[in-house]
Amino acid sequence: MEWKMEQEHLDQTLETVRDEKRKVERALGMENGDDRLIHVQDDSSSDSVVALQMARMNLQNLHQLRLSEKSPYFARLDFTPAPGTPDLGGMRAGVNAPVYIGRWGVLKTPDYRVCVHDWRSPVANLYYSGQVGKVSYEAPDGRVEGDMTLKRMFTIEDGTLTGMQDTGVIGQEKFLTDALSQVTTARLREVVTTIQAEQNTVIRFDPAKPLCVQGVAGSGKTTIALHRVAWMLYRLQKTVRPDQMLILAPNPLFLSYISRVLPDLGVDKVRQLTFAQLCQQMLGKKMPKLASQDRLSQRLHMTKAERDQLDDSLRRKGSLNLYEDIRAFLARWEESCIPKVNVKLGSSVLVSSDDLRRYFLREFRHFPLTIRLQKTRAVVADRLKRAVANVEEQLQKLTDEKLSQLLRAMPDSPERRERAKKLLDLRDERLEELSKRHKQLLKDYDAMWGTLDLLPVYAAFWQHMAQKDAAYADTARETCAMLEKKRVSAEDLPAVLLIARALYDVKAPDVKYVVIDEAQDVSPLQVKALRDLFRTDAFTLVGDLCQGIYGDEGLRSWDMLAHGIFDTAPQVAQLSTAYRSTVEIMEAAFAVLNRHPVDGVSQARPVLRHGPAPFWLPAAKESDRAQVIQRQIDAWQQEGFFSIAVIAKTPKAAKALSQKLTGARLVTQGDESFDGGVQVMDAGVVKGLEFDCVLIADAEDAVYPDERFYAKLFYVLCTRPLHRLAFAAVGECTQHLRQALPLAFQK
Repeated sequence: MEWKMEQEHLDQTLETVRDEKRKVERALGMENGDDRLIHVQDDSSSDSVVALQMARMNLQNLHQLRLSEKSPYFARLDFTPAPGTPDLGGMRAGVNAPVYIGRWGVLKTPDYRVCVHDWRSPVANLYYSGQVGKVSYEAPDGRVEGDMTLKRMFTIEDGTLTGMQDTGVIGQEKFLTDALSQVTTARLREVVTTIQAEQNTVIRFDPAKPLCVQGVAGSGKTTIALHRVAWMLYRLQKTVRPDQMLILAPNPLFLSYISRVLPDLGVDKVRQLTFAQLCQQMLGKKMPKLASQDRLSQRLHMTKAERDQLDDSLRRKGSLNLYEDIRAFLARWEESCIPKVNVKLGSSVLVSSDDLRRYFLREFRHFPLTIRLQKTRAVVADRLKRAVANVEEQLQKLTDEKLSQLLRAMPDSPERRERAKKLLDLRDERLEELSKRHKQLLKDYDAMWGTLDLLPVYAAFWQHMAQKDAAYADTARETCAMLEKKRVSAEDLPAVLLIARALYDVKAPDVKYVVIDEAQDVSPLQVKALRDLFRTDAFTLVGDLCQGIYGDEGLRSWDMLAHGIFDTAPQVAQLSTAYRSTVEIMEAAFAVLNRHPVDGVSQARPVLRHGPAPFWLPAAKESDRAQVIQRQIDAWQQEGFFSIAVIAKTPKAAKALSQKLTGARLVTQGDESFDGGVQVMDAGVVKGLEFDCVLIADAEDAVYPDERFYAKLFYVLCTRPLHRLAFAAVGECTQHLRQALPLAFQK
């Protein structure tokens, strides 16, 4: 009976969706559903601008209605608002009403009756955070209280009801595990239907306040961050445009990985950049060239002592203390730039050194240094121009007087004409000389100032730091050596951006909300530079301290962001449930990490989804390795798995292995596409991605020594798969697997 009723309601909803779709198509002037023939005349008039905007809105609505045709909703709540509650969304106080929730809201026109509530709407919060009984949610006009008597979940495929279950009968956890058990494709999976309470809290956290999200591997950090963007734009749609949202990701490949998700969430035109790309957009031609460094690959070839030395340099360059050092240096630098002499024309003082200081340091204080220099130069140039004009006027007057005397004293004759010519020639010579002196004085004036070129100033900063504290000497020497080649490293960019903004008229993008993914690899100085740039506390930083494989380039604790950056200390939210991988895979990953625990990270727990245990693939000799791996790839493909990653430690090893495997594609750090299939990649590429199956191709002790750095790296690799994890090794497995694969050490 219930199934029949729900099927009838689904049919009615689908008819509403189709009817609304036809209305939108007619509004767009479409024929036979073909949206390629839509035409809007753009003559720059106000009417055409409005028409174009309406067409865009209708196209977005049409896209959502087409998706709703396949699955208009995924949940139903029966909710009775408490007495005295104002009517909202078709619900009345004291009346029990079904509330259907979908990825998109569906309105029936012309009365705009809500048929399906958008998952981002206030009432939909009950689906994610409430259970049957007394519940409440925050609406724009205040808290709404009431009773929820039913919480039902649906599976609808291509407009057909294929599954239905109620909380307390089969339970939401089975619904979740069933959804997670599906084989993934190359794009992030749809998770709107399976958002859990701890994830929902992150998504709907106050948009205006800073939030740090510590999420274990597989907890859905990236996906939840994207859904938070979608939720914020839904909530703030009257005041915030999508292009005022910025998502910062670690590399172009990661951006490609997430780029197709936001449109499916109803969000497009959101800025998606790496920090280097953001700097490039702002600095333009002044952007220094980045040294081609694969920091992780570099670390993989270092000894522990060399990594410790690198970490010391990275820690210094990313420290929040460096912010005040830069400010203090720039204050001294601007003082040192000012000429210490008066600007003169002959014996006349045009601008005194005190005046130069006053203009540069006080009158034009609110401008960047180069603009201050231009405005101060304009003052000097104006005074010089007036002084030269005065000299020219006096010279012309004197010449006219002598010429008049000559004309009165002598009758017209060749001699008088010759004397007059000499007077005029002398005047012209002096005027030409004055013009040259005018130009030369401006050149001399420009040369009096210290340099305001970006890289020389940055080099001077590190020379200053080395003189201030000998502990900075090695970092300063290495940095200046690179600057001599007109190059900087990625870790230099926050400081370079801060100095560039002090020097030049760098325009900040119009950004009101910032989301930083893989935030554990972002330095405190970078966060501070972004906070200064956008002048907002609306930051969401998601990451996992356990995956901080770049040493001290990033964060060792979320407490590093607690003071000196935001007006309000960030709240730290924990996502401690791992949804991506099976229990068996996560237990193996936790065993790896537990050899070198990370402070400040709560104990993670995997969702109750089981699968085969991770296993060891022994190879008798090196020449057998590729054959052993190929057999396992073939077996996984026969099981129906689509996305398979084979991971080797270094780019060189990955390239060599990819050439020995059938149908495999090599993925490198510079790639900007993520297509699924069988992909061979090095350990520096894989972080942040997920696959159906992962095979770590060189899991030997010599490749992954028993050190904290390698424990974090190996943990990252182990937490990439949803369903299968295997390790290939010639000889014994790495010590990191001693607890994870005890049988491997008994053989």
